[in-house]
Amino acid sequence: PPSRAGLSIDEAATVDAAQARSWSPLELADALVGADRVRPVVSVDRQALRTAVGRVAAQVDRAAEDGDVQFTRAGQVRAVEPVTGVRLDQDAARTALVEAYLTGAHRRGAPVDLPAQLTEPDIDGAEVDRVVREVAGPAVSAPVEVTVEGTTVRVPPTAIARSLTFAAGVTGRLEPRLDGERLHTAVAEPLAAVEQPATDASFDVSGSRPRVVPSQQGREVLPESLALAVLPVLAETGADRTATVRLEVSEPEISTSAARALGVRELVSSFTTYYPSDFPPRLTNIHRAAELMDDTLVLPGETFSFNDTVGERTPERGFAAGFIIDNGRLEVDFGGGVSQLVTTVFNAAFFAGLEIVEHNPHSFYISRYPEGRESTIAWGVKDLRIRNDSEHGVFLTTSYTDSSVTVRVWGTKRFRIETTKSPRYDITPFRVEYDPRPPGVDQGDCVATEGVPGFRVVVTRLFYVGDQLVRSEEFRTKYEPENEVLCGVSGP
Repeated sequence: PPSRAGLSIDEAATVDAAQARSWSPLELADALVGADRVRPVVSVDRQALRTAVGRVAAQVDRAAEDGDVQFTRAGQVRAVEPVTGVRLDQDAARTALVEAYLTGAHRRGAPVDLPAQLTEPDIDGAEVDRVVREVAGPAVSAPVEVTVEGTTVRVPPTAIARSLTFAAGVTGRLEPRLDGERLHTAVAEPLAAVEQPATDASFDVSGSRPRVVPSQQGREVLPESLALAVLPVLAETGADRTATVRLEVSEPEISTSAARALGVRELVSSFTTYYPSDFPPRLTNIHRAAELMDDTLVLPGETFSFNDTVGERTPERGFAAGFIIDNGRLEVDFGGGVSQLVTTVFNAAFFAGLEIVEHNPHSFYISRYPEGRESTIAWGVKDLRIRNDSEHGVFLTTSYTDSSVTVRVWGTKRFRIETTKSPRYDITPFRVEYDPRPPGVDQGDCVATEGVPGFRVVVTRLFYVGDQLVRSEEFRTKYEPENEVLCGVSGP
């Protein structure tokens, strides 16, 4: 209604306007026969009108959108049509609404035309059609054969589709862009037969002190060179869809001199945890994660992430189904048991004096782990993150047996770390739960547990330089009770 837009008739002012007219015979005659009309005086709440017009603008305004050409996941060409921009002229719209109110258009149900400005996109439909016809369609019509050192590598249309995009150029035309990194990744397997990647410098810790293993240059197809060679032939057909690239010298990210300057010169800390060897999936998961994490270099200022380093625990990556904690209960899922290594990494970093950015204690206490000094892991949810807050490199190595896993931290020792632990407090008793599922070690089986009380504990990390305490840090942990679970039983 007009009142919501701040429009109303000022009746008193309208009457005053009518009475203020002259008393000439002609005007009196018009008034007597009804030929004379008094223009109403409109009262305008300017803020309400501005707000109402703003609401209309929010519904109709849209920015112009250039046309584009994209590819579906299956590699099919998809034309994106351009969109004309619309912008309501709010000043003129307010004037038009007041005028429509004066003429009574709102009472007749007639629509009110509000003025707007149209903005045409830079990339129009004709340009989209041209790119589809002349560039995008031919680009994915057949493979491109790339010759590298006498070896032919086929670049399939799907790889081209994943790497090819279009961007508006200065001339109002869509220009093709080929992502060399994506293209190189798509053909990495056949390129591996001719490429020799550069090797970063590393460390050999088999002796009493770390020794730098020199870096090596590589010979590789550089992604930008691959893109420059393939892009010009995408519009070609048949035998003309060929390109040649050469192997170029590639440099390692960490050179021998850079590795020597990192100061990885001694064993800073080492920690070992132990576990039963009677459950093979647990051993598989611990060993696999340790292999993936071994020889990890953390540069000064960098943050180590267990999830980023080890990756998702899936069967395809060599992990088995083991025990995990889910909603306070032991269950079976892939990667179960990896928290054994996570806890070991946490303690090695703890005693190396490194900054613990993120750790997540288990929801209930597990007796083979140090109280208040342990951590679990969950892909995409919980991580162990450790920052190298030193001026030197940190080199992490792992080793394992069927009953233990060890993590060593190599670098330059800064602190002597001591630790204290409070008595347990806020003890919470456990309950008994009944689970009708049969006991077992497969997914979906019931896992029986004996029950452990919940409690709180405080661990303090003490940093010494020589005999002087320079700082301390508290780790407060709350453990929920682990309820006793009776499998194959519906209730008491």
